[in-house]
Amino acid sequence: MYRQGDVLLVPYSGVPAEAQPEPVQNGRVVLAEGERTGHAHTMLADRVAFFREDGAGRGGYLRVDGLDPVALSHEEHATVQVPPGNYRVIQQREYLPRSGPRRVSD
Repeated sequence: MYRQGDVLLVPYSGVPAEAQPEPVQNGRVVLAEGERTGHAHTMLADRVAFFREDGAGRGGYLRVDGLDPVALSHEEHATVQVPPGNYRVIQQREYLPRSGPRRVSD
């Protein structure tokens, strides 16, 4: 497992067939965007692909190709080197008794 802020990468068997690739933004794949700061958890798109399922909301699936790790970057967190493989991308949530579950703001 790998964590950077509110983003958790869990090794996964593969990307589901129904998951669709997310578009590349300025040569980078965006795994999550911060609601308060506008900062994003990103990876260079040359060896990675990020997929989402319809109705899945936040999170998704990540495929890292090649032999060497790829950097997961964010302006407010240390860079994390992610080895090749398939991952489930999970955004942390918290439960507030008066309002219910919500996504953690990073």
